[in-house]
Formats: sequence, C-alpha cells, structure tokens
Amino acid sequence: MLTLECLASLDLSLWLRSGQAAGQRLGLNQSSVSRKCNQALELFGLELVKQDQEWSLQGDAALLQLERRVHQLARWQDLAPLRLEATYWSGPLLATPAPAGWLLGTCDIVGVGLPMALLRQRVIDGWIAAGPDWPDPDDPELVALPLCRYPVHLVVGPNHPLLNQGPISWDDVAAFPSLALPPGTYPKVEACLKHLGLWNAPVRMRRYRRERWEGQTEADLTIGYATVLSERVAGSLVRLPLDLPLTSGESLVVRREFGPHPHTLALAAELHRRLEAFAAAAPELTLLPLPPAP
Repeated sequence: MLTLECLASLDLSLWLRSGQAAGQRLGLNQSSVSRKCNQALELFGLELVKQDQEWSLQGDAALLQLERRVHQLARWQDLAPLRLEATYWSGPLLATPAPAGWLLGTCDIVGVGLPMALLRQRVIDGWIAAGPDWPDPDDPELVALPLCRYPVHLVVGPNHPLLNQGPISWDDVAAFPSLALPPGTYPKVEACLKHLGLWNAPVRMRRYRRERWEGQTEADLTIGYATVLSERVAGSLVRLPLDLPLTSGESLVVRREFGPHPHTLALAAELHRRLEAFAAAAPELTLLPLPPAP
C-alpha cells in the first residue's frame, strides 16, 4: 500500500525541485522525504532523473497516474492540503499568505507547459495563470476560471533613449532588442509580439530570475513587458507610450472535474477579494464576475 506521505514526497519533490522544500511543506526532514520518495519509485518501477534543471520520471507511469488520481481525490476531500502554483507576481501578491487549505509552490516557473503538465498529471491541483495563454475553452482536462483582466505594457529602464525623444513609433521600438523567451514558452504572447516585430532578444530562463528579465531591461537598452501587477515586483521600469494589442489577466486553472467544486469556488472568491485592492488603485485592472455556486 502506498501512503499519502510516500506519494506526496515524490510528487512534491518533482513539483518543488527539492526534497528539502518538500519536507518543509510535509513536516518531514529531508532524509525522510528521500526514503519515502524511493519507496514510491521502487513500488512503481520508476527512476527520478534531472533534465535541464527539472526532475522527471523515467519508466511506465500508468500505475502511478492511477494512484495519483486516488490521492488527488483524497486532497479534495480534505485528507491533505491542496497544491497551488502561481506566477512570480501572483504568488507574492495574491497567494501569500497561502489560502486556507492550500500549499503554495515556488512561484517561479516560467511558461505554461510545466504548470499545465503538473495539472494534467494530478501533481498539483490549482494554478493562478496569466493570460492570454490559458487552456483553450474546449480543453477536455483543464478549465480556467477568469478573475480579472488588464493590458500589457512595453517597459524600459529609466535611462533608455526612447524616453527622451518625444513621440515614438513602432519603427522606433523595432530598432531596439526586446526580450524573448524560448519558443513555445507563452505561445499566444509570442505570436502577438513577433507580429509587431518584438520578441527578438532570446533569454534562456525556465525558472524566473529577476536579473535575466527586469534586471536586463534596467541594465541595457532591451525592451521588456509588464502589467499592473508584475510592475509591483519589477523594480524601476518605465512604460512606453504605445498600446500593445494584448490583453492579459489572472485566471484560476484546475482540472475540469473540479471546476465547480466548493474548494475551487472558495479559492476563486478569496483571490478575487485580494484583487479588489489592486483594482481600486488601478482602474486598468478589471475584476470579472465570479462563477456562480452550483
């Protein structure tokens, strides 16, 4: 029999990339996490390997997925805390302190691929996701509950030459490098910005590092991107007076079967409540109606 702690030790180590971080959330020391993790791996005949700084499993995980489903149902029935991931700004601004009944992740994952995979694999239970790269409305496994919307802005460091030349055009912007993440990190954002001649200065970053993103924008002539929320953790960046045809926002993403669950609706309501202060201070942030209770 696989205990809740054994599978939790394995999945939290995968999710958080650290046995120590897993132990902190489980109330176990690192050696206990390692032992329980190895017990789970042995039971399912799997290996834990690190690829490009991320842990992954090698072997046939079919039985593991069946077990994960059972353990996820146990979490939704309050037998263990639910697991929540967020972006580097929504984590500190909206999910700290962690909402009741939820464990908060590292809030440093860059891109949509890994959080969606963790949701599909039932390793995590919720994700505060920035748009427009939410799951498609017809996604058979995942559903996004919209919380708010806001525009995306071009930003530069306080000494950037574009700030001193008066009215600027898209041709002026195209003369400077603009930050870009690896292909597919945010597919919809990438397509929109490339259409405008942006997204052309590649940055290799799977986990958020300020010095590679906002820090690079502040330090040289690179153009970056920000929103009313990300600006609060970004430092001294200045908006350029051009309107991007790109709308973002926050949505709570869960597996479709848990969309109407009372815990999902309670979390959405709490996040909505925490967003109210930001909406009051910034009219460009529009709160959206919460889904009705079943």
